Amino acid sequence: MSFARSVLHELRPTLRLAAPITAGQVGQMLMGVADTVMVGHVGTLALAACSFANNILIVVAVTGFGVLTAVSVRVSHAHGAGVAQSMARALHAGVGVSVFGGLAAALLLHAVYPLTHHLGQAPGVVEEARNYLLIVGWSLIPAFLTTSARNYLEAQSRPWPAFWIMFGGVLLNVVLNWVLIFGNLGAPAMGLTGAGWATLISRVAAMVALVVFVWSGSSRPVEALQMNAAWWKSQIDLLRLGVPAGLQLLSEVGAFAFAAILIGRLGAVPLAAHQIAITCASTTFMIPLGVAMASTVRIAQATGAQRLDLLRPIAAGSWGIGLAVMAAAAGLFLVANKSIASAFVRDPETIRLAASLLVIAGIFQLVDGVQVVGSGLLRGLRDTRGPMLITIAAYWLIALPLGSWLAFTKGYGAQGMWSGLALGLFVAAALLVRRFLAKTAGTAAGDPRLTT
Repeated sequence: MSFARSVLHELRPTLRLAAPITAGQVGQMLMGVADTVMVGHVGTLALAACSFANNILIVVAVTGFGVLTAVSVRVSHAHGAGVAQSMARALHAGVGVSVFGGLAAALLLHAVYPLTHHLGQAPGVVEEARNYLLIVGWSLIPAFLTTSARNYLEAQSRPWPAFWIMFGGVLLNVVLNWVLIFGNLGAPAMGLTGAGWATLISRVAAMVALVVFVWSGSSRPVEALQMNAAWWKSQIDLLRLGVPAGLQLLSEVGAFAFAAILIGRLGAVPLAAHQIAITCASTTFMIPLGVAMASTVRIAQATGAQRLDLLRPIAAGSWGIGLAVMAAAAGLFLVANKSIASAFVRDPETIRLAASLLVIAGIFQLVDGVQVVGSGLLRGLRDTRGPMLITIAAYWLIALPLGSWLAFTKGYGAQGMWSGLALGLFVAAALLVRRFLAKTAGTAAGDPRLTT
């Protein structure tokens, strides 16, 4: 079979797996979009506080989600090899890491909140964000458990049950936002705090539904969870694979979060504009992220089944999907940036600045898609340390220093910071593509081994 035919042949199963995973990722992101849009109608201060809190929360949350990608890798590899016991043990390890990690994250947020007063934010932003930050912090426990269960199902190419449960959680969040933010159905109008309670309740509901489905249906693990020495060891093994992946995502998301804190020093309007633009860019990012998650599963399954000849065709198809989607997103941001910004807030100055940031977001959409799919492909090969180092260098040694120089020294403000981030994405994309091609060079030549 020619390479082109092989790519087309492998494209179909990748699309079948990626579609519900992507829809689920977009649905999760829409929970944040709903908070941003609905809180934006409360006022600019509430929107800036929501941005400030979410940029702290996302650093903690995405690190945990990155660590838990190890569940997907291990279950996918075991599924490809046909070892059901290893699949169960990977899920049980994920449950332990989720509970302990979520508890640690919630307590960490309580501990660091007093320090946030020293981050130089606009007056009132930190105080307004307090309740939302701490309430949503506790929702990370059910969010991490849901992620472990979802990764377990998706690694077996069964993504639809998780999608429908997550979609129900998004709808519940929107309804609860309407009730608790604005005080409908006799509830008090709680503003941003109400959005926090809505997120917590909807995440608990989604967790309960997905856990019940996994442990009572046909996907039930073949072994019961036992909190013995082997269980603790399995968590350590999971962390060895997952922590570098978590640190990789932390370095990327942390760079954007740190950029938001720096932008917050420019005032509430630039921070609110940044929140609008990053919400839109993060929403479109969920699509190639879903493709990346599907590619992780497919690459790990192929490796477990010793079908190394499929690695490059799977990768080519995955990159093709990511590029096509992000090209459409780029066109949307470049053409309709002002209309998009107007949907979030009424303030003309915030709309103007957010529209200009969306233009920059449109420019870096393609490389953003390439780099996230590249990370997913390498995770499927159990390669997490190399991508971690690439990401740290691209964002913390290039993007942030350049963005800060453009924003503050050259006086370009938020647009300067975003331009620096765009260059960091380009560097990361180029290096991740190069690494995957180097790792799979032997498979392209018919060598049954992967390059180490």
